[in-house]
Amino acid sequence: MSQKNLSRRTFLITSACVTLPTFLPGNALGRDGKISPNERLITALVGYGNRGREVMGSALGSPNMQVSMVSDCFQRQMEAARDRVNGYYRNQDCRMFARYEDILQQEEVDILINTTPDHWHTKITVEACRAGKDVYCEKPLTLTPIESRQIVKAARMYNRVVTGGSQRVMEDYGYMAPIVQSGALGEVKTAHVQVGNPPRECWTPMQPQPEGLDWDRWLGQAPWVPYHSWRCSGSYGGGWREFLEYGNGFLADWGAHKFAGVLYIVGLEKEEPVTLIPPHCEENETPGVLAIYRNGFQMYHARGGHDITLCGSEREFRHNRDRGKIEPRRAVDVRRYHGGATRLIEDFNWCVRHRVRPFQDVEYPAKAATLCQLMALCYRLNRKLEWDAETCTFVNDPDASRMVRRVQRYPYAIEL
Repeated sequence: MSQKNLSRRTFLITSACVTLPTFLPGNALGRDGKISPNERLITALVGYGNRGREVMGSALGSPNMQVSMVSDCFQRQMEAARDRVNGYYRNQDCRMFARYEDILQQEEVDILINTTPDHWHTKITVEACRAGKDVYCEKPLTLTPIESRQIVKAARMYNRVVTGGSQRVMEDYGYMAPIVQSGALGEVKTAHVQVGNPPRECWTPMQPQPEGLDWDRWLGQAPWVPYHSWRCSGSYGGGWREFLEYGNGFLADWGAHKFAGVLYIVGLEKEEPVTLIPPHCEENETPGVLAIYRNGFQMYHARGGHDITLCGSEREFRHNRDRGKIEPRRAVDVRRYHGGATRLIEDFNWCVRHRVRPFQDVEYPAKAATLCQLMALCYRLNRKLEWDAETCTFVNDPDASRMVRRVQRYPYAIEL
């Protein structure tokens, strides 16, 4: 796949007499629109929950990044992030910001890592792009189909490198791509993908609010409700991930890995489905929603019995169970990480330096997120839906079309 070059700000060192910091920001010594390979990319992290801790480890372990700032709306977590950074670098240089907006005002920042809950992904990423930062944003990339358009528009408008955060697409499922694209299965017509349940509404009693937590800011665009620990829990087994107010359930949480993986494997990364069919009906007797693409490819949300199963005209291919049993029929040039990278974050770093679109360029994870959102809406409405990606509406279904966006609470609305 050809890579499209992106522009970058031109930075000048105005005086050779200026005392330089120990680590120069990567943007200080750029030449020809690229960043010097000898300088670390100054990095800030927003959101230090479970996933934030994991991505922080990747950033600290990267020879290309220098974590210098952290932000979280919970003082205790923000201090823990700062202490970890300072402990790793053996200094006291990491700066804390209760408001991510203040980080965006720091000109030396090259990269913003956005590991907040799903309902914050788009707003922070859009504003980071506007501020001239490149963004690593956790999955699922967006909350609604409208947000999927906004986040792509911002990346393109401000010429930023923005990557989605699913490492599993390439590192877990990538081995399937050359096999499938070589024609070893024949024509691949369907996929059965087992992920979790669609979202549910959250009803919790009021609890005492912990000291140091800005609860209003954590809620962000979501409706205001009294504090409860389970709403803001980052537990991989539940918490905010399962609730409609803050995401699209484990359908989207794991769909951003597995559905996105299938889209990569079969070459549909830039497509959205045209038809959604609810379960247990004449056109779809399975227990999960069926999404159909323009070329006829069918993506089933499997509710058991599968991990990822690809069904071709000649044979099936089951993730892991058939690994090593099927070989590519011919050599094919599939899209991979850039610069020989073996990890998603290093692919992103390489692309930031060279100003090209990364493996998980914003448009691709936005399409995968939209697929999950459309499936969630199909479950909720329990009727067949015809999707027009061009207008971001459902054909002849104004009630469903009103659900492609959500009311956003002041002052946390996305402005673009």
